[in-house]
Formats: sequence, C-alpha cells, structure tokens
Amino acid sequence: MKVKDRFLFNRQFVVGAIAIILPIALQNVINYGVNLMDSVMLGQLGDVAISAANLGGQPFFLLTMFGFGIGSGAGVLIAQYWGKGDMEHIRRIMGFAVRLAFAVSALFTVVCIAIPRQIMSLFTKNPDIIQSGADYLRIISIGYVFYSVSNCYMTSLRAVEKVSVSMAIYGISFFVNVAVNYVFIFGKLGAPALGVKGAAIGTVAARVSELFMSLIYMYLIDRRTGFRLKHVFSRGGDIVKPFMKNCLPVVGNELMWGLGTVAITFVISNLSDDFIAAGSIATVVNQISLVGIMGVSNAAAVLTGKAVGEGDKERVQKVADTMLVFSLAVGAFGSALLFALRAPILSIYDVSDGARQIASQLIMILAALQLVLAIDVTVIVGVLRGGGDTRFAFLIDVGTVYLLALPLGAVAGFVLDFPAWAVYLLLRCDTFVKTVFGLVRVMRKKWQRDVTVRENSEVSAVETGEIR
Repeated sequence: MKVKDRFLFNRQFVVGAIAIILPIALQNVINYGVNLMDSVMLGQLGDVAISAANLGGQPFFLLTMFGFGIGSGAGVLIAQYWGKGDMEHIRRIMGFAVRLAFAVSALFTVVCIAIPRQIMSLFTKNPDIIQSGADYLRIISIGYVFYSVSNCYMTSLRAVEKVSVSMAIYGISFFVNVAVNYVFIFGKLGAPALGVKGAAIGTVAARVSELFMSLIYMYLIDRRTGFRLKHVFSRGGDIVKPFMKNCLPVVGNELMWGLGTVAITFVISNLSDDFIAAGSIATVVNQISLVGIMGVSNAAAVLTGKAVGEGDKERVQKVADTMLVFSLAVGAFGSALLFALRAPILSIYDVSDGARQIASQLIMILAALQLVLAIDVTVIVGVLRGGGDTRFAFLIDVGTVYLLALPLGAVAGFVLDFPAWAVYLLLRCDTFVKTVFGLVRVMRKKWQRDVTVRENSEVSAVETGEIR
C-alpha cells in the first residue's frame, strides 16, 4: 500500500483533527496549570507544604482515574453513536455516566472527610506532612462531587466533537483557582494566611465554578446533545448492558492503573523526603508535557469511534495510522520542551538542594520518555478504546504496571538501594512494553468493534474481531 493511501493527510481530515486536538490540549494546559500554580505557590513555603499537597492529592488522583474511566467508557459508545447520528442513545449514555460519577465521588468525599490522617499515613511517616496533608485532604474532598459531575458532562461533549466548551470553562476556573489561592495561601486582602489549607480552598472554589458554568451551558446553549439533568434520573434501558460491558474494562483500567501510580508514589515517598518533593515537581512537569499527547489520544478516540460507527473498516485503520503519526510529532515536541525548560522550571521552586538535584534527574528521564509515551497513550487511550477494544487495552495497560514496573521499582528502591533516578526509570519502564504490544495489536487489525446496540441480534464481523 502506498503511503498516500495508508494515511489521511488530506486537508479536511487534518483540519478536523487539529480542531479537536488543540482545544483538548489547551484544556489540559489549563488543568495542569492549576496543579502547577498550586505547586509553585506552595513551593514558596518549603518541602513540607509541597509534599503534603502532593500526597493529599492522591485520593483525588484516584477519583480522576474513575472519572476518566467512566467518561472514556461512555465516550466509546457516544462516539460510535455519533457516527450513526443517534442522539437519543447518546443522551441516555450521558445520563447514566453522570449518575455513576456522582455516586463514586460522593463515596470518595465521605471517606476522605472521615479518615484523612489514616489515608496520609499510608504514604509517609513524617508527622508534619501527615498533619498538613490531612488538613488539605479534608477540605479539597468537598469539591469532588462538583468536579465529577461537570467533568463527566464535558468529557461526553468531546465525543460529539464539541471540545471548545471544556476549554472555556476550565480557563475561567483556572483564574478562580489562582485568585483564591493567592488570597488564602498567603493571607492577602485581609484573609488569614492558611498555607496548604488555602490551596485546598482555591481548588474547591474552582470546582464549584466549573459545575455552575456547565449547567449554564447545558440549559442555555447546548443544542447538539439536548442533554439535561432530567436524563440523569431516567432509566438506562438497553444502553446499560453495553455501557457496563465496555465501560467496566475502561474504569477498571484507569482504576488499577491509578492504584499502580499511587503505589509508585508510595515507593517514592518511603525512600526519602527529598524524593517526595522531587517526585511532586516531576509529576507536575510531566503533566504539562502530556497536554499535546492527551490532545492527540482523545482526538484519536473520537475520530476512530466515529469511523467505526459509520461502518467503514478501511477508513478506521487509516484514522488510527494517521493519529499515530500525529503522536510522534507531539512526542518529539514534548521531549524538546522538557529539555529546554528543565532549568527555568526548577528555578522557581524553593526546595532543598537534594530535592532539586533529584527533580532535575527525573525531568531528564521524562524528557527522554516522551516519544515512546506519546505512542503508548495514543494507542491505548485513543485507538484501541475508540475502536471498542477496551479489554485488550486493560490487559496491557494494567498488566505491565503490576507485573513489571512496580516489582522492579520496589526491589530497586527497597532491596538494592539504587539511586533515585534509577528507581524512577524502572517505575516507568512499562511504557516501552505497552508501546510494543499496542502497535502489534493495531497492525494486526483485530481491534475494531462496533459496540453500539443494534436492532437485531446479529453480531457483525467487526464486533467479533474477524478482520484480517
């Protein structure tokens, strides 16, 4: 097959893909910018403050994995129904997803308010970090429900190629967060200086504003989906079974991967206080570098799912191959960006020399990983999920973390006493294996599955994977 016949580099597809990638990337810039501003502001208060906020944010990280899993699982179905033009099923899927997100986030809130110190003590034995982190966790958990409902709604809008809404909403909430942070962290405009607690208050204020703006858009502007809160309380009907069948592997994928990431944080936090602070900085920097990769992967999920829904198998493969080329370009850019910005980023943190040195090493590792990571994320989060192959994505994404990265990192850190950079590299080694398995799966063309509800019981060759 000629190169020009394998890819979709025509003007219509490229412009359409970029129209999805850029708003999602900008939204991620804004989202991660909130974390960066929290990190920078708290970094002025020393290692304890930045470490407490990072560890106190671990339950929210797990919640975002739930939310991303629910939203991505729903997005698989929504994108394919979007290809079919079936808005009734789309509204029912959105309603069921929001209801599930609300229930999960409410449970997280109750647990985090009830036992914050016990949760913090899982990550560190430092009493100062435990106390500050518990204070942070108790406050920030109030915003979990607000975040989950608005995020689920906005994620669903992406699947129908309505991506600029979330960018605008998160853009406004970013300024809400920064303003409230400034006032309450440092005690400005007559407010008390609350430090870590102030950062939590700023985040909650931002989450409340996001839900408020989502409701305004839903009732006054949204004409594409016609979704309203009443759909949250309606019966799921025939979408429940396919939703759970396709959503559960994605939710399980994100949850187990998230737990694995928290376990990695556990390994890091039990090696040294310098490693905790350095890992916190590296995490924020990595999130910033991922904005383009997540834009490409989300666009891949939407465009692949839509193509599957339209029933054009050849076009589905071309969409996948083209988005992988996009991921290579974005990964190369992310790598160059991290190499260039490493020193300027570290200069804004007021942390110990030991933490600064380790953070510099970790950022170098992240920069080197960007190209492989871009393919890994685009294949799993984008192509395979959009194509309905959620179970295979679950197996390679979770299996490599628990069977490879965590054991190697734990042995290196606790038994062999490797240096921090070597432990961190081993904790991220799953990326290489996932990339290889993912690319093989895509090239074998056994991943395309129509997961929508059909009027008859006939199962297509696409769903059974009988494609050669």
